[in-house]
Amino acid sequence: MSKEYYVNALRESRFKITPQRLQVIKFVNSRTPGHFTADDVFKAVRKSEPTITLATIYNILKAMKDAGTINSFEANGTTWFETNHEFHGNFICRNCGEIVDIPISQSLIKEMNSLEGFSVEEMNLILSGVCEKCRKMESVKL
Repeated sequence: MSKEYYVNALRESRFKITPQRLQVIKFVNSRTPGHFTADDVFKAVRKSEPTITLATIYNILKAMKDAGTINSFEANGTTWFETNHEFHGNFICRNCGEIVDIPISQSLIKEMNSLEGFSVEEMNLILSGVCEKCRKMESVKL
């Protein structure tokens, strides 16, 4: 995605592109692909926009989600935002906290759509465990 993608999507959703929104867009664009919290955005954007509040960050992220440019999911009491729009799961390492996108088979999505006449539009699959790097570190300790 490009900065223009986010700008155009917000404009199409009737949002003005303010300096604060532009700084959030720059942050999100720099983290594509990736996962981030509102606090991550706040800490980064505050450097160039010292008057911005965390509430404003949440409002801008909500506008971006409503415009269809980012997704969000809840895990371990934290709201995470991401730019990946494909149906996928998120694996979260319980040791280091790393989040990795896990592809979901298109056949599974088709199967879900055929059940009871459902039409899957949004999915939040959270997987938890230990990532390969942490598993290797654990085996070295043994």
